[in-house]
Amino acid sequence: MRVFVEKQRFNQWWLYAIYILVLVVLIAGIYKNSDGFTNFHSPVLVLMLLVASIPMGFILYMQLETRIDNEGITVKFIPLGFSKKFFSWKEIDKCFLRKYKPLVEYGGYGIRGIGRKKAYNVSGNIGIQIVTRDNKSFLIGTMQPEEAQAVIKTYEHKIITQPN
Repeated sequence: MRVFVEKQRFNQWWLYAIYILVLVVLIAGIYKNSDGFTNFHSPVLVLMLLVASIPMGFILYMQLETRIDNEGITVKFIPLGFSKKFFSWKEIDKCFLRKYKPLVEYGGYGIRGIGRKKAYNVSGNIGIQIVTRDNKSFLIGTMQPEEAQAVIKTYEHKIITQPN
């Protein structure tokens, strides 16, 4: 049994640049208004630093995990329990890799899309396109397209042999 497992994180340079800029501005503001971090005149800035750090840390902690195996395709954003999706081979009508435009097609990266067209992605522009038998479309971003394609090819007979 061949298995494909991929774990991806939000680690784009520009994301780190934004985080660093926000942190530097807030810390400089705290330093300027606190006599060198000793006497805080503006606790609001400290609160803003905490409020900004929590979502930044959460995004850096998150990871997209994809698994392709004998049963089907599973994808989830860790630690978001509600994000787990499983597509069994019998419910998949088509499964292939394709280039896509994250911003144009899905509005960016993350958990994206509404209705019948959804995507989970963290970077890049290549994804595993899944079309289900009930004509829903789901794209999973991948940074290992060759490996994913090889494992999908191993199980594509499960897609073809299923009755409509």
